[in-house]
Amino acid sequence: MKIDDLRSIGRELLAGVPRYRFAADARRGLRTGAGGDTTFPMDEIAEEIIISRIKSMGEPVSIVSEEFGIEDEDNSRLRVIIDPIDGSKNAINGLPIFCSSIAVARGTRLDDVFMGYIVNLISADEFWAVKGDGACYFNGQKAHTTTDDKIETVLYESQRPSEELPRMNRLFSLTHRTRCLGATALNLAHVAAGSASLFVTLSKSRSFDFAAGYLIVKEAGGICTDAEGHDIGHIHTGLGKTNTILASSNSRVHAAALDALNNPPGPRNP
Repeated sequence: MKIDDLRSIGRELLAGVPRYRFAADARRGLRTGAGGDTTFPMDEIAEEIIISRIKSMGEPVSIVSEEFGIEDEDNSRLRVIIDPIDGSKNAINGLPIFCSSIAVARGTRLDDVFMGYIVNLISADEFWAVKGDGACYFNGQKAHTTTDDKIETVLYESQRPSEELPRMNRLFSLTHRTRCLGATALNLAHVAAGSASLFVTLSKSRSFDFAAGYLIVKEAGGICTDAEGHDIGHIHTGLGKTNTILASSNSRVHAAALDALNNPPGPRNP
């Protein structure tokens, strides 16, 4: 399996999926997916395209997908981790920010991922990386994270704003602007491509949300840990919620973000 195979799947997704956000039943929940969230028609269509194309390649693979669950095939050397639609709620509610994410690994840990691909299903922007290339490819051109110490833009996600945003406020005070896109994979891709200084989520995420983006950020020169600064490369690429995420453009930005998130200022002197 090569990156061109994933790009071919991306082209098929772009041709067949986006129009379904306008379908009469777009907001109809079909069932609870294996990852625990509601499966909508668009999720199902995208997943069918990706899995059928992967299986048509004739290579034994194990599959981890948000809706489908896990399928371990005998003699498989590759593990494919899929988020058919990242940003489903955006898609069905008319917000044009959602993507598909595919990661390929030689093993079951996050550090075993050697190929990652993310496609924005509205703009057709593609982001990918192959382990060892030392770059994020953004629409075919090499891109890297920013080297500036300045925290220009912070991307974030929050499933529990009333609990999580107060912890983020000190980090927000270090930046000029914040953005909440609603798609973890796209957030990571834009850090890798240099569009943002960092991405943070204090809610635990599942591996299919970030497996491709994790590799893409690291190959582009960035750092990706949990919100306390612990390595996440050892985590199992399954369906469970595993960890928070902090992805930064470089080590200096990462250190500043960790300090802001984990070392709140002491009380002011009267």
